[in-house]
Amino acid sequence: MAVDGISGSGSTNTVNVIEKDKAGFSGLTAESFLKLLITELQNQDPTEPLGNEQLLAQLSSMRELQSNIELSDTLKAITTGQGLTQAASLIGKEIEGQLTGQSAVAGVVDRAFVREGKAYVGVGASELPVSAISIVQEPASV
Repeated sequence: MAVDGISGSGSTNTVNVIEKDKAGFSGLTAESFLKLLITELQNQDPTEPLGNEQLLAQLSSMRELQSNIELSDTLKAITTGQGLTQAASLIGKEIEGQLTGQSAVAGVVDRAFVREGKAYVGVGASELPVSAISIVQEPASV
């Protein structure tokens, strides 16, 4: 996202405030916000400057948004970690499960992994999301 500011001299300034690898507000950092705020202050109407209350409200809103983004990222990481822990606890156990429209998978779990934020287990050449497992039991002794 770029912010175009227009000063009294008619020139246009562009400030890039979003990190290239993130989209939307998730790419906004504290430094980006300060650049945006400075640009806004430099280009405001001198006859009607931004009031202190408006400025503080914007700062507060931006900080709240930043906190929500960080909290969301943290919760995603925790959820992914818990899913992997659950999948890893199934290694060496016999499982049965099936995805809708696919053949059933049964056998001893030999690996656990995460793909696209979802926990999976591997049984030989088959892979199954943990959420699709219907039966878990200790393997039969040989």
